Amino acid sequence: MTGVRGMHVAAAIITVALIAGCAASEPGDAPEPSASIPPSASPSVAPSATPDADEPDATAIPSPSPTATSGPAPSPSPTATSSPLAGIRLQIACDQLLTPQDVYDYNPNVGADPGYRVRAGSGPARAVELSGTACGWLNQTSTQTYSIGVARFDSANLQRVRSAAASAGGTTRGLGMDGYYRTEAGLGVVEAFTGPYWITAESAAFLEPADVAPLLDAIRRNLP
Repeated sequence: MTGVRGMHVAAAIITVALIAGCAASEPGDAPEPSASIPPSASPSVAPSATPDADEPDATAIPSPSPTATSGPAPSPSPTATSSPLAGIRLQIACDQLLTPQDVYDYNPNVGADPGYRVRAGSGPARAVELSGTACGWLNQTSTQTYSIGVARFDSANLQRVRSAAASAGGTTRGLGMDGYYRTEAGLGVVEAFTGPYWITAESAAFLEPADVAPLLDAIRRNLP
């Protein structure tokens, strides 16, 4: 009896084992792994020091230029501007500037020029522009003309006229007074100064300073 019971027990154990084995082999019931294996840490790929050919070279990008800080714009430096040259009004008749006797003493053939017109751009024309006067005389024999202008100035403007005359140049001798003699386009040209007055004269008859000196002396005596 004992031997038969032992055979039944052994058969039961084998049956249980087979049932357990079949249950373990069914899909979906695979045993979970006891521990998950972490992925191996692959070394990170460092970026290449050489840029790709398709990417722009960072060194080729110009750095932005500094911009000026906003603020008030510097004002331009003031420039010194000269005021216009101005004369003091002078009223004197031509026969007072040089009396008929003065003219006769100079040359009996010379008298007032009835057709006198001041030459544009001349010293006498400038004297008229500066509130002065201009007069003309004519040699009845040679038809040579004489044009004489006078203007009056304050000290500052007179100095400017003196400086301009000095810049134009000429000899300072032989006039009998402060001034300059030179020739321009076949004319003897004179700029002379007495007191606040500027005397300017031109004529083809003024071949040298001595030719105009007597007239300058008479005008100086006749000016107020």
